[in-house]
Amino acid sequence: MRTFLAIIVGLIGGFILGIALSSVIGIIGMAIFNEPMGIKYLSYFTAIICAILVPIIDQKSRKNNE
Repeated sequence: MRTFLAIIVGLIGGFILGIALSSVIGIIGMAIFNEPMGIKYLSYFTAIICAILVPIIDQKSRKNNE
């Protein structure tokens, strides 16, 4: 159950992180190149990556605390 919750938190957090990162990339692209830039589907990529990494990090931190 804890792993499932970590996956859900990773998905939601990664999606929000991807949106924020995409906005920052767009703003920087607008400032430097005078046209919006970005990576298509970045929020989905970061959601998948975080859904994998959060349970792994949680598992390692649980082992260290024991």
